[in-house]
Amino acid sequence: MIPAMPGSEERTKAEAGDGYPNLLSARIGFLLARAHLIAREKADRALEDVGLTMKAYAALATIVSDGPVSQQKLSRRIRMDPATMVDVIDTLEGSGHIIRRRNPDDRREYALQTTAKGRALFSRAERAIEAAEAQTVGGLDRKQLGVLKELLTRIADPRAATSVATDDLVRRAMGQ
Repeated sequence: MIPAMPGSEERTKAEAGDGYPNLLSARIGFLLARAHLIAREKADRALEDVGLTMKAYAALATIVSDGPVSQQKLSRRIRMDPATMVDVIDTLEGSGHIIRRRNPDDRREYALQTTAKGRALFSRAERAIEAAEAQTVGGLDRKQLGVLKELLTRIADPRAATSVATDDLVRRAMGQ
């Protein structure tokens, strides 16, 4: 009998479809990345059904949550690359979901506001996201879900972020 090479058990498991190799599944970054991809795929499909992208949803959700905001402040708030933000806002404005109004406190800038049509879209998007999230975490009970949210919130604390999440940074982080 030929002795197994080190690591061959992990390869055999992966080939058999028994999960991820042990050396990968032991890495927090790998597990977070995989969980993100799974959750993001479900959320993207759900949002597509209501006519939004995740970036447009993030912008719309922030405007609904925070109220009127300048495009620059919105970009910083959700850590979206300013060039990407321009496209997102142009699309939302072109479809009648947001409007730009002069900021009464600073006439040099415009404040982005949702329209009734935008708030209705956001409401549909929220239901779609909730359903997608329920699918993603369907195997967890309430207590486990609470713990997961608490831990992810601590890890993803925006005050700890050091850079804007540009498309390039996200692709590199995901190994694409």
